[in-house]
Amino acid sequence: MIRSRTSLVLPLLLAACHGAPPPRDVAQIAAPSSVDWGTAAAVTVRMSDFAFAPSRLALRAEMPARLMLVNDSGNEHIFSAPGFFSGSAFGPGSPALEAGAVTIPAHGTVELKLVPGQAGNFPFECTEPLHAMFGMTGAVEVAAR
Repeated sequence: MIRSRTSLVLPLLLAACHGAPPPRDVAQIAAPSSVDWGTAAAVTVRMSDFAFAPSRLALRAEMPARLMLVNDSGNEHIFSAPGFFSGSAFGPGSPALEAGAVTIPAHGTVELKLVPGQAGNFPFECTEPLHAMFGMTGAVEVAAR
């Protein structure tokens, strides 16, 4: 009886750890050189174990923003927002994204300079195993200009 339960539970645990396949990588568009980064809205997102604070971000389309991703925990986190990032243009010094995501090391900070291209509601999550399932999710709400 124990063996049959294990054979049912093990595949479920493995599937939860692997999650969905990562999205295809998207080309990172450079923001025009005319963008005044000194006027960019500063938005800080703090990460702890299983939480983003705030979990709702408000930005404006076609307006520059400096997104500061601060990891307060002792574990690496991955800020994944492929829909949002694919419609944004990036400023100088922004790190390269992989599959619409950026990795923030333990006790690290990553700054993204970006200009959202279109209005909409774009989900984000931490794609470390089980983090989104435990609530590490949110959304970027981009208002029309």
